[in-house]
Amino acid sequence: MKNQNQDKELIDIEGEVYLPSWNGFQSRKSIYGSKDSSNEIDCVFYYSIGGDSTLEIEKPKPYQQKAFEYLINNHENIKNEILSALLKKYPEIQNIYGYEPEDKEEFMPDVTNPNDFKKLIGLSQLHFVNVTKDDVGFIGFEFGCEWDDEHGLGIMTHKNRVIEIGGADTSFMEWIAMEDLTDEARLALEIEQDLEFQKQRNKESEIKTKSPWWKFWK
Repeated sequence: MKNQNQDKELIDIEGEVYLPSWNGFQSRKSIYGSKDSSNEIDCVFYYSIGGDSTLEIEKPKPYQQKAFEYLINNHENIKNEILSALLKKYPEIQNIYGYEPEDKEEFMPDVTNPNDFKKLIGLSQLHFVNVTKDDVGFIGFEFGCEWDDEHGLGIMTHKNRVIEIGGADTSFMEWIAMEDLTDEARLALEIEQDLEFQKQRNKESEIKTKSPWWKFWK
């Protein structure tokens, strides 16, 4: 298990991160952010690099490392900003789901304090998407929630700023982070990503060319 003295480095394209600020919330580490059998959350969460446009990259990018460092140093503040934004958005989400009174109290009761979400949501995993702003990457927080076992809850962030709140896919859809960029920055990033993708394809093609002919028939 991680602790407060964990290394502040992304060592691979997937791994775990310790975020004690989420202590007291639901434990949501089963498939699709569903509840697991744990009675007590251990605050160790799975992370992955790339979101919905993962390439076969060898290591995390520098801007994702900076996002990771910012997360470790500011996780309490980030949590507070997420809950504050969710509190403002929550009445709108309630209207969308439209639970009847008898079900509303169980699945989607009224919330007046951010801490009330502790009994309704739990962090499932984090996504470091391939989008950067001011040399710091975007991070998506994927949650399981009481009101939607299938689609869950997703929140895209940049540093301590909430970009978008929606279903679980909001936490890993690259275009959502891209929408926060200026037109110039978005174009530059798209060009960079196209070049990286082509470089990856050329590398794969080169490896295939160098492989013995009989390996293609296995």
